[in-house]
Amino acid sequence: MTRIVFLDTETTSLDDTRGGVWEIGAIVRDPGQADVEHLWQIWPDLSTSDPNSLRIGRFYERHLLARQPAAPEYAIEVAIDGKTDLLDNQCHTGKVARELAHILDGAHVVGAVPDFDYRFLRRFLATWGQAWSAHYHLIDIEALAVGWLHGKAAALAELKDSGPNWHDEATKTYGLPWDSKALSRALRVDPDQFDQHTALGDARWARALYDAVMGGAA
Repeated sequence: MTRIVFLDTETTSLDDTRGGVWEIGAIVRDPGQADVEHLWQIWPDLSTSDPNSLRIGRFYERHLLARQPAAPEYAIEVAIDGKTDLLDNQCHTGKVARELAHILDGAHVVGAVPDFDYRFLRRFLATWGQAWSAHYHLIDIEALAVGWLHGKAAALAELKDSGPNWHDEATKTYGLPWDSKALSRALRVDPDQFDQHTALGDARWARALYDAVMGGAA
């Protein structure tokens, strides 16, 4: 079994040519081992940021360096319990890039619209002389959920001998545009249990959806 990394980021913009990443949540799952959670906050260049993106991610409320002297090379590794000592955990952003590059090497990345995180993180890693070397096949948990739910609808229709209408009914319920919260509830995963629009909270949510489809950690 290959390493799986459940991944999410918070960024200063939805446009990766203008904004940058400021928070990275990664949950590493290696075969036969307990999941390991990582959370980093990076001090970004805010000069081209989108204020709405900052509000959604609650940047000034949650960024631990927001009230500290900050520069592009500053970052912090956040304790998972939410408590941290800035002096002990403050580090160089290049160190975060090195650690993340090693974590991602050869891994299968799972997330909600993971291409978004990939685009931002590829540029972040390159800035600090590192490379994105995860498996090229990104796993979008929403696409995985929709496929599973359609398959379930087909199986139930076959049992009930309800004919071809199952596809139309499933499309009405799980069709485009996808509603991530509705998909989550259909998989019996309560989205409100997770701290949404935070990197680690959304990575945990992606893991819960993946496990609901795949039957849990191996």
